[in-house]
Amino acid sequence: MDECLVLFSSGKDSLLSTILLIEQGYKVKLVHYDNMCSIGCSNVKIGYNRLVKKYGSDKVDYIGIKNISYFFRKFISEMYSMPIDKIKEKYGNISISELNCLSCRLSMYIASIIICKQMNIKYVADGARNSQLFAIEQDEMLTLFKELFKKYDIELLLPVKNITDDFDEKNQLILRGIIPKVNEAQCLLGMPIKSGVVDKESLKTCINIYEKTFKKMAKEMIENFSNIELGEKFI
Repeated sequence: MDECLVLFSSGKDSLLSTILLIEQGYKVKLVHYDNMCSIGCSNVKIGYNRLVKKYGSDKVDYIGIKNISYFFRKFISEMYSMPIDKIKEKYGNISISELNCLSCRLSMYIASIIICKQMNIKYVADGARNSQLFAIEQDEMLTLFKELFKKYDIELLLPVKNITDDFDEKNQLILRGIIPKVNEAQCLLGMPIKSGVVDKESLKTCINIYEKTFKKMAKEMIENFSNIELGEKFI
């Protein structure tokens, strides 16, 4: 049985992603990442318990809440130290929210690669969905993220990427006997997209930031910290 590390928030996207992977025959290992700007991270255990109750502990494992604040702070400090006009001049227009999301998601992926290298896991799954409209969840960015994983012989799986309708997603959970009410951890930095469309300029800028700066930083952090056990909480 292949193992898959799942980025798990206990929200509907990650919950349905996990279920679809179990149905495909994977043993899932759930991990939640805390950038230290989130609330309700302990709620992920509720989602884990729901999955174990339905599918059993032989198919669902939980490896904890991992602290990614080091990676996150490295990325945002690179950008926050630049005046807004300099960011625009070098990369293009981007909102602070989208910049935070790019930094955080890439931090999660760095941590996932490190964990997979340590545990010899070949698959990572994320509940990214195009219809959420975030630049980092559009195909152009997801392709770049997939290439990063592939460099380390890991495949990034996106089970719910093409689901466009929230109602359909809820119905898919109902079909499987799961009440679509969730206790999801909430990040305080990422803001919902209010325009109703993907911001093409933000997407282009995200790609520029990643290609010109963040990709090299990501690879350096993966290589430097591959043997470090990621911490869970401060003591």
